[in-house]
Amino acid sequence: MRASPVLQATWQRTRRPRTWGAALLFGLVWNGTRALMGLPEPGLMELLLPSLWVALFLVLAPLPWQWTGDEAPMAGTLRGGAQALPWMAALTLGVLLLLGTTGGAMLGRGMGPGLGMGPGMGMMGRGGPHHGPWGPRPGEMGPFPIHPRLWVLGVAHLCFGLLLGWILADRERAEFQEAAAHRAVKEARARILQGQMNPHVLFNAISGLTELVREDPVAAEAALVNLSDLLRALLDHGSRLRAPLGDERRLVERHLALERLRLGRRLQERWEWPEALDALEIPPLMIQPLVENALKHGVAMALGGGQLEVKVRREGEYLMVRVANTGPAPALAEGQGLGLRNLRERLDLLGAPADALRLHREGDWTVAELRLAVKA
Repeated sequence: MRASPVLQATWQRTRRPRTWGAALLFGLVWNGTRALMGLPEPGLMELLLPSLWVALFLVLAPLPWQWTGDEAPMAGTLRGGAQALPWMAALTLGVLLLLGTTGGAMLGRGMGPGLGMGPGMGMMGRGGPHHGPWGPRPGEMGPFPIHPRLWVLGVAHLCFGLLLGWILADRERAEFQEAAAHRAVKEARARILQGQMNPHVLFNAISGLTELVREDPVAAEAALVNLSDLLRALLDHGSRLRAPLGDERRLVERHLALERLRLGRRLQERWEWPEALDALEIPPLMIQPLVENALKHGVAMALGGGQLEVKVRREGEYLMVRVANTGPAPALAEGQGLGLRNLRERLDLLGAPADALRLHREGDWTVAELRLAVKA
């Protein structure tokens, strides 16, 4: 992964309950062991340090294994190991320095044979200040204020960190690939559903033109020209997973151009669609089926025609669409033609809530309300 996804994955680990659950469990076991060994009661910081240390360990250990500089979710064994070794060495040195300067508070006072103080010896034993069993003593100082025996712990810490980082990174790689596979399946299903919409729209348009050919051949000729424009727009618009809202507007306008020729004065339109929203991206063929449904099952079914109202507005991160029509009231519980069924399935694939699409009656109006998450 590149730097930004790696940092994002690291941040996500800090928010996972299992990270803090494992750290809390380790802290409870560590402090419980101290109590069973009869060691002095620790202070608050001594109680928290084991859990904080493990949490930091779980969050940071996978980081060098995940940085690849490209789209791969995990580095190879050689590269990952080469990156993880200095990283874990630096973390280990930091832990050793912390233990050395704090007198091994995390490990407990008097732990380990030959490292603790004899019975009856206090914090000022042997004629001078005592720096703890793991802290420095005269004659035992190296170039760093770290007890020599702590280097054994450091080697174990380093080896365990390399192994744990690889395990955690590999597990997240598997989760990443599984999520990518699920997304690919959903995208494929969405493309299939969008592909179904193309012939469905054309079928309805051609069905409407059969009436026009008998009643007004001149208008039918103009409608065929509009039909070719509609087909071209469908092929382009329906091939994408997301498209600008302006493209959806143009598709709806071409569809309405056909319906105007067929319905004439029987169709009355009212639009509230600000052009400022046209740059927003939405999945294609979301509004067109609602308009088509309103015309086919509402306006066209009324002897005197009816009204069509299209309103589009933005509310925060959502695009609110309202398509309303007068005319016969459909059986809303059964009003699930191919267009609406297809739309509901695609909304489900997008993870939209069940109420993202609502159909209901408001007096003489049949209303469809759609709520979509948008991208600028």
